[in-house]
Amino acid sequence: MLFSYRSNFLQPLKLEPNLRRLRAFLGVVQEGSVHRAAEALHLTQPTVTRAIQKLERDIGHPLFERTSTGMTATPIGLAAARRAARALGYLQAAENELARLLGGDADAARGAPRIAHALTSRHLQALTALSEQGTQSAAAATLSLSQPAITQALSDLERLVGTPLLLRTSRGMAATAAGEILLRRGKLALAEITACASDIAEHLGAITGTVAVGVLPICGTLLVPRAVNRLLRDHPDLRVMLVDGPYDTLLQKLREGQVDVMVGPLRDPCPADTRQEALFDGALSVIARQGHPLSRHRELTLAELSRWEWVLPSRGTPARAIVERVMARAGVPMPPNPVEADALATLRALLMESERVAMISRHQIYFEERGGMLAVLPVELADTARSIGMTLRADAQPPAGVLSLLGHLRAVGRERLLA
Repeated sequence: MLFSYRSNFLQPLKLEPNLRRLRAFLGVVQEGSVHRAAEALHLTQPTVTRAIQKLERDIGHPLFERTSTGMTATPIGLAAARRAARALGYLQAAENELARLLGGDADAARGAPRIAHALTSRHLQALTALSEQGTQSAAAATLSLSQPAITQALSDLERLVGTPLLLRTSRGMAATAAGEILLRRGKLALAEITACASDIAEHLGAITGTVAVGVLPICGTLLVPRAVNRLLRDHPDLRVMLVDGPYDTLLQKLREGQVDVMVGPLRDPCPADTRQEALFDGALSVIARQGHPLSRHRELTLAELSRWEWVLPSRGTPARAIVERVMARAGVPMPPNPVEADALATLRALLMESERVAMISRHQIYFEERGGMLAVLPVELADTARSIGMTLRADAQPPAGVLSLLGHLRAVGRERLLA
């Protein structure tokens, strides 16, 4: 599920993801003149000049100071150049990975070195839309293009790479190994172009753009909403998207640049190509509806609870593993026929209309406990603490809006949330 919050006060800058213009722009930044950039890129000077002019018109500010000795990037130009270099760097990484993958295919391997210089945003958008939508008609509708245009873009891209990128299956389009490489790196490149607009806005004194947050269940009730509310009070022109889902799904979105940060239980070891930051330790509690017969006890053991019906996390989840470990250490068998549920709304309904009990974090039932709907039972649970925190891509350079959210998450994490 995805939620979006947006102020309409300030229209954020949108940059067209035109890779050819970005290559020309970065060439001028690096070479210091249109003439030298055109020579280095094997383009005509008018082509480079038009690319710079179009970018400056889109942004509304000069990217270069022009003198008799050459061109020097302005502060805004330098900010844009840093993002452009990262975007093109991801495409170079895709080229390198494809060359290794296709090393045994001489014809295909000869095509791989052309990718970083010949790939266009239309190629990437078509590939992404086809992969995500599954059909040409749906992809065309998403991009507001004709089906022949989508087909042609994919055909041109596969000819450029020298190998199929998508295969038709009974369930839609499926990416090949080469397609997965290009999709992952291409999405990151497009995300950097989007972040470029936020960086430019920051230089102009505004914090705008989109902040996408992957939210795991334990943090969806209190930590993330409280931090987001504070973020939007500080920067009302930000657009915030909260995306929930299973850990592996959100991790994939993080790696592809579709979410900026994932908030929830941290993993040990830290997943490859990510970095983690702990905010606080969250333990599990046994809960039941308010007025449950067990709530009258001053002290309970897990053995006494084994006679009651349970609601447990799904098999294979880290939360279920903790429950199983706690039960095993207490010498108590797992409930024989529990209801398995992960969604908080479902869990709440099951508990409210029965005598079942569950073992989850108190953070998840903060408002239900305060509102007198659910209660924590007096059961001592050992060794259920988990590090709760933030996960980002290891190479991420978050724009200002994301950095502000991270600061608010740290501040909320230091508070006594359950006090």
